[in-house]
Amino acid sequence: MSNNFEKNGDEIRVLSLFSGCGGMDFGVEAAGGHVIFSNDVLADACKTLEKYFSGADIRNADIASITAFPDADVVVGGYPCQSFSMAGNRDPEKDERTNLYKQFLRVINVVRPKYFVAENVSGLQQLSSGTFLKEQVDAYGEAGYHVSHQVLNAKDYGVPQSRKRLFIVGVRKDLNQLFKFPSKTHGKETKSSGPLKPYVSHGDVIKNLPLWPEGEFYERPHDPEGHFSWYYMSRNRKAKWADPAFTVVANWRHITLHPASPVMKLTWSDLANGWKQRWDFSTEYEHLEADPSRPKLEEARRLSWRECARIQTFGSKFVPVGDTASKFTQIGNAVPPKLAKAIFAHLFSGAGLVTAGVQPAKAE
Repeated sequence: MSNNFEKNGDEIRVLSLFSGCGGMDFGVEAAGGHVIFSNDVLADACKTLEKYFSGADIRNADIASITAFPDADVVVGGYPCQSFSMAGNRDPEKDERTNLYKQFLRVINVVRPKYFVAENVSGLQQLSSGTFLKEQVDAYGEAGYHVSHQVLNAKDYGVPQSRKRLFIVGVRKDLNQLFKFPSKTHGKETKSSGPLKPYVSHGDVIKNLPLWPEGEFYERPHDPEGHFSWYYMSRNRKAKWADPAFTVVANWRHITLHPASPVMKLTWSDLANGWKQRWDFSTEYEHLEADPSRPKLEEARRLSWRECARIQTFGSKFVPVGDTASKFTQIGNAVPPKLAKAIFAHLFSGAGLVTAGVQPAKAE
């Protein structure tokens, strides 16, 4: 058996589940694959997929209701993860979304792809001492796949955002292969890492977009306390201009601040009573110290959906279907296409495939 990527025909046929607005799908296509089937329960997400993946069979339905699937070389999917998220309810045993991986597994057993790539939040690895992750890895192993898994941070692969996600990659056992994850390309160099590019500035990525895009970000309607609730002000919401952004979330109320906003400073803290804090806006603008020509916001605001899409590495012309809140939901739930491309290019090229039984080194 070789360590070449194996496919049935001339093209790499990919079946996408829990597709959202296509973060993984864009990465697949950028790496040379062809998405033939996509599925999501959100109508707006499927309309977005139809807009950008017109050649795919797109199903707006609960995956449990779909029983027939086309043949594919690869199955990919980011099954919903709120029950494992650090920001979620953290009680996966009582959350029906915990078992959605079983639907992904069901499709694996029906299609029998040569490879699969699943994505979830990093909390899946940590929760209950890793028992939920082990359950999934064991199930994929029993289904006939050699499984690798690793938490990757999107900023290490050129995405202007700090975003940790767990990826699980399976290779059908008859191929006698195992996937090793790509080494990071960006960050601070170490003796073992070799030359790395600097992290990408999220401020630079969005600096050419309108400074006050009316209607594209969340503003609290007619609230005497202003646009930011006490909860929002309970932590620092402003990442430095030159650094990667904080994680882009799916709830437009919790989106972090534009980097041209004033610096937030800790003004009150009661760590003995529930770790409560209060942050307030200062009169400082750290981003102007390095470059006074950068834009400046006199009034702080959250990032717009268009800025979040750019930070997530969607193309500059990407416009998801739906109202503003829906746009944020779709963009925040997506795998950054640039990170997805790094994984799929590593898989499709064969560079990430080693002989099974030879333990691959962890990506630096």
